[in-house]
Amino acid sequence: MAINGNRPLLPPPTKSLSARVLLMTIIFVMLAEVLIYAPSAGRFRYEYLRDRLATAHVAVLALLATPDYMVSESLQAELLQHAGAYIIGLKRPDGVKLMMHAKAGVPTIDANFDLTERSFFALIGDAFATIAHPANRVLRVVGPSPKIPQATVEIVIDEAPMRSALLDYSERVLALSIVISLITASLVYFSLQWMMIRPMRRLTESMVAFRGDPENASTQGKLSRRSDEIGVAERELVQMQAGLR
Repeated sequence: MAINGNRPLLPPPTKSLSARVLLMTIIFVMLAEVLIYAPSAGRFRYEYLRDRLATAHVAVLALLATPDYMVSESLQAELLQHAGAYIIGLKRPDGVKLMMHAKAGVPTIDANFDLTERSFFALIGDAFATIAHPANRVLRVVGPSPKIPQATVEIVIDEAPMRSALLDYSERVLALSIVISLITASLVYFSLQWMMIRPMRRLTESMVAFRGDPENASTQGKLSRRSDEIGVAERELVQMQAGLR
């Protein structure tokens, strides 16, 4: 720290202790948000697929209304379009198996997912894998029906709509994280500025001024009424200055 006469040249605001505290607060809050986002993204993807299974279950139940478990091609196409699936299969607890599939053919399946296997890190990895694939993939998803847990539903769907929904969710989480980090950082910054930074600056100015002109009584600091460590340091500095003088 340079000295100009008796006046200390304190560091600029961008290099001050308060600026470093503000930056560290923002970084730590954003890091905490990332740690929260990762499992929430995995959970969002899992719930999205569960919703698709539930919709598919409802759609395939239309087959039960017919004697031979078959509907017209137009109605089947409409049900598949509503469910957003190429194939819907249902295995009921009573052993009845129902299936609908697109007449135009089913694309090659790129990945298979079983929702009965729900490990924590697997869900997170699958969510980030979905985000990392810009091109559409065709997914085969199998899992218990949210409507009847004893029933098993199988669907073949495009990944692109799920990726779009996951990206929208991520953007909302990111925007909320930025707002939270800025508010938190601002509150911490002003609190530390009032409780620590300003008293530390006064201590620094008093020490530098005393060093420049130790015989000048006006450079002596004022006794502090604070009961914390900074208050003790301020009182000890005043007593040290008086003793040396």
